[in-house]
Amino acid sequence: MRPAPRLDNQVRWAAMRLLLRLGLQKPLPVGDWAGRRARSNVLQGKLAKISQRIAPAPSDVDTLELACGRPDGSIIPLRLYRRRGSRTRALIVYVHGGGMIMGTVDAYDAICSKYASYADIAVLSVDYRLAPEHPFPAAILDVSSSLAWARQHSAELSIDPERIGIAGDSAGGGIAAGVMLKSRDEGFELSGAMLIYPMLDDRTVAPGVDGPRLTGPFVTWSYHDNITGWQCLLGSCAGDLIPPYAAPARETKLGGLPPVYLEVGDLDIFHDEDKSFAERIAASGGEVSLHLRPGCPHGYEVVAPKSRIAQLAMQQRYEFLRTLT
Repeated sequence: MRPAPRLDNQVRWAAMRLLLRLGLQKPLPVGDWAGRRARSNVLQGKLAKISQRIAPAPSDVDTLELACGRPDGSIIPLRLYRRRGSRTRALIVYVHGGGMIMGTVDAYDAICSKYASYADIAVLSVDYRLAPEHPFPAAILDVSSSLAWARQHSAELSIDPERIGIAGDSAGGGIAAGVMLKSRDEGFELSGAMLIYPMLDDRTVAPGVDGPRLTGPFVTWSYHDNITGWQCLLGSCAGDLIPPYAAPARETKLGGLPPVYLEVGDLDIFHDEDKSFAERIAASGGEVSLHLRPGCPHGYEVVAPKSRIAQLAMQQRYEFLRTLT
């Protein structure tokens, strides 16, 4: 058993200050997705205001509201971010987080703007459908359709169709990983995939032998949250019927993938599944860079954007994205 990791001191103090501003949140029972979504909508608005004061978004990024269609004629809203005056021909399709059940494109304006500005890459953020109203495969299909649309409209977007990658965090990282597998299987070559503490394995329901055991108010995504998110996403799927596109950790063949950047904190409940996924990609001959963040829980860079560990993480993300340009 590995020694229990300790919370990074700068992250701890930032989290305590944030708790004083936002208030201590009472844990919600398993299955209460509506309560989690309502709470998230309130907290994300407050967090956006706080973050804009602490680590403001760059002012040199233009946005454009776009949309692509689904086979049934309905619309997938998209938002394009590009640094003003940029001549980049590379693009990433970005998938926001939210446990499969919450989150919005608006809440990710700042981070998408930072990627566009500091990595000089176009970013296409997808307003995919959420569970439980839209269980698997809705989100995967929405993001896959957005990728295909970007390639088909590359001339209008002023991008190179061979330089399209994918990125996402948390649930969005899991969806991005699923789309990465789907793209490989369908012969759609991505330039790369940036997976930020991705939600990959529906079997993560309790701490493993070496799993993180962070408790109390510093837990930003709990096992109860995780069970709820997966139940909402998978619906009637169970056991061996769960496809790897939904839960990428279940994929047994991890060869033939694009270059992958994967990061996770050692106090994140996704630590073990993410580390294993990266190691299996490497064992399959893939190009993967695994970044383990000591003393960091889920969403640490949102909680403590000015901490040394968060600033290092952001620089490494920008560096990876620049390799795709």
